[in-house]
Amino acid sequence: MSSARRVFGKRIPIPIPPELTDEPALLAYLKLSPAELKRIWWFRRRMYSQFEIAKGSGKVRLITAPDRRLKIIQQKLRPVLEQLYRVRDPVHGFVLQRSVKTNAESHGGRRFVVNLDLKDFFPTITEKRIVGLLQSLGVDSRVSEIMARLCCHASQLPQGAPTSPVLSNMICYRLDTDLLLNAKESRCIYTRYADDITFSSYQPPTPLFEVAVPTAGRFSPDMLAPALRAAITSNGFVVHPDKAHYADRNSRRMVTGVKINDGLNVDRLYVRRVRAMLHSVEKLGLSGAQARYSSDGGKGDLAAHLRGKIAYIAHLKGHADPVVRSLARRYNTNFAAKPIKLTPTAEERRDRSVWVVEDAEHTGTSFFLKGVGLVTAAHCVEGLSEVDVLHPSKHTTTFKVKILHVDTHRDLALLDHTSIPATEFYELQPATKPVAVTDAVTAVGYPDWGYGERLNIRPGGVSLLTIRSGVQMIEVTQQLTQGMSGGPILNANGEVVGVIHKGGPAEGRQLAIKVSELDSVKMKAS
Repeated sequence: MSSARRVFGKRIPIPIPPELTDEPALLAYLKLSPAELKRIWWFRRRMYSQFEIAKGSGKVRLITAPDRRLKIIQQKLRPVLEQLYRVRDPVHGFVLQRSVKTNAESHGGRRFVVNLDLKDFFPTITEKRIVGLLQSLGVDSRVSEIMARLCCHASQLPQGAPTSPVLSNMICYRLDTDLLLNAKESRCIYTRYADDITFSSYQPPTPLFEVAVPTAGRFSPDMLAPALRAAITSNGFVVHPDKAHYADRNSRRMVTGVKINDGLNVDRLYVRRVRAMLHSVEKLGLSGAQARYSSDGGKGDLAAHLRGKIAYIAHLKGHADPVVRSLARRYNTNFAAKPIKLTPTAEERRDRSVWVVEDAEHTGTSFFLKGVGLVTAAHCVEGLSEVDVLHPSKHTTTFKVKILHVDTHRDLALLDHTSIPATEFYELQPATKPVAVTDAVTAVGYPDWGYGERLNIRPGGVSLLTIRSGVQMIEVTQQLTQGMSGGPILNANGEVVGVIHKGGPAEGRQLAIKVSELDSVKMKAS
């Protein structure tokens, strides 16, 4: 049997899963007897429990969760329902491989953001709407009634049932279509994460409002353009009057709790709350901190709560981020039995290992090398006793480091990095096997670095191994321009094979010093 997605706009034929052909097929698939169905039909209220979980700003969310037996039934229904739903591009909530992070990324770099919230999202989706939805898709009438009965509580979609996410997205399909059309006409990007609706644009989104854009901050939903208000109300929803927010280029722009002003970031208050809870554990001990957490309205285990909060920050900022590493280290000190393991990607490790060397006249590159320390080219620090180093992700924070040893013959220098907290950097590994001609290598550094610029990555290969004045060198095919001096040359495994010496368009050759030359520098420094 097949049908068409009438409720979803275009008439696109879709097959109805065989499990939904008729009542006997559905009950057989669910391993549900007519007698048990009858009990659930009349006594389903008894099969749910309700509890609250904390939200931001001291608010709570009411969760209505099914008991074990009903949950098993709903879990079996979920994949069948997913066969009836075609995921729309703007939808990021309850969708595989999408999250609040992908939702925020969709709006990255845009200067104007409109946030709306659908009031009483799940309770607004009634049992009758579910029945009508399934029937419009071609599902048998009796089967539609049974499925709606099994998935709803008190004639509403419960927030806590395994089937509620996909059913809510199915109900919102037409809403997403209408709002996407509004967004295109207004030259905006539209996304939805459950009940959170976001529009963003590079220019003031005047078409989204009836008269003019409001001042930054909260605004009345009545200010929205009639077409936008109609798209929401005609689909059975209402904008929450206290949760309509507008942000311009000069204000903090948030998308589902993620700050997008300069890349993706977590709100400072969120991080502060995590630090405050860790401080409570360090000061009061676990039992005392747990008691305070519970007295402040916290539910469940404090350790699990903290672990989840830190995991969320790591998801957004990356495992290599210093804030994430600092929080994880404090957590692991207090909860050693179940530590948080941070495994950065190769790119994150490389990015956090390579830093900028900056003096009054020019900039260069440096990097942290396992077993050696902070390395740069001698000519980047020539004549200096100390120099500033920084990482571009926090360009306003510089560290003044002493010059430990300079080998002008090899053009290598070692810097004292004891003033830099261990959470701020990672270390690269020296190559375990000798480099050879034709090997693929990557040169990384900061050529002519300026604020806002990220690590420059240049792929190429080894064209020659040579010795000049007794120093082993590597010639590469990629151009090594000014500012990259002191940066690493990496092999295919991300290991250091050389330190950038000189190059650029004015030079005839692009040269690096073999990493093994650092052994002699280390001996002289010690």
